[in-house]
Amino acid sequence: MSINRKNIALLERYIDHLLARNKSEKTIKTFKSIIMKFLKYIGGKNVQDLTVWDIDSFLAYLRKNGYSEKSLYTAAVAIKRFLEYVGAEKALRGFEYPRRPKELPKYLTREEVEKLMLAAEMERDTRLRKRNKLIVLLLYTTGMRVGELVKIKFEDIDFDRMSIRIFGKGGKEREVFFNRETKKLLVDYCSELGFEPGDYIFPGNNSPHIHYVTVERIVRKLAKKAGLNKKVTPHILRHSFATYALSRGMDVREIQELLGHASLKTTQVYTHVSRKRLMNDYMRIWEDYE
Repeated sequence: MSINRKNIALLERYIDHLLARNKSEKTIKTFKSIIMKFLKYIGGKNVQDLTVWDIDSFLAYLRKNGYSEKSLYTAAVAIKRFLEYVGAEKALRGFEYPRRPKELPKYLTREEVEKLMLAAEMERDTRLRKRNKLIVLLLYTTGMRVGELVKIKFEDIDFDRMSIRIFGKGGKEREVFFNRETKKLLVDYCSELGFEPGDYIFPGNNSPHIHYVTVERIVRKLAKKAGLNKKVTPHILRHSFATYALSRGMDVREIQELLGHASLKTTQVYTHVSRKRLMNDYMRIWEDYE
């Protein structure tokens, strides 16, 4: 079934809107993919003529084709925001979001992160070895997003303060910090590559900086080498930072600031992770006590 050309033009305009508002590359890619599927699904219909039944039918189609609760919720958000932007609110009368899954963030223990770094040490190429280890250390010790990591420029790093200036979602600027181990590797890495102001510290082969997908691939490969039988992503390292920081007594509001969360509610999910970890540690110690 052919797609209505007017709808395609509206999608292009919406993508420009997301770009203008400095939305992350990952968000734009995800939303564009979902909305394109939606436009293919409705075929020749104009978005202005849609009803809530069309949206529900599409979401049901995604569910039947294996979409998880989390992915289904993301799809609903993308479609709703698109229809609101193009003035097709009529289709949203009676609309309700699918149930949002309440999952606790997955994280790695400190020992598992150390296994990742040991796996990075096994890289034969010295430069790749340092780069991959630094990627793991920065994601874990700062809690930054992968999209923020790839855009670090040399002048954003303050080696004396052991901090990095980050530009997060919506272009919001914040400061994150790194520890002595990270500093040592960062100084060594930057000195070897001879960066100058304006240079990205993780350059790409055919682009100014490495792509976030490449970082995801690096982390996944290291996890496999490390023998970690779980899905490991850059975002899980971000979760690991927050979980570890909270377990060591850092205030949740301080963690919120370092992560760049707009709402404290988003950060507070880690308190549940911490409690679950506490319970597991308790049971491990006391379950055999008589």
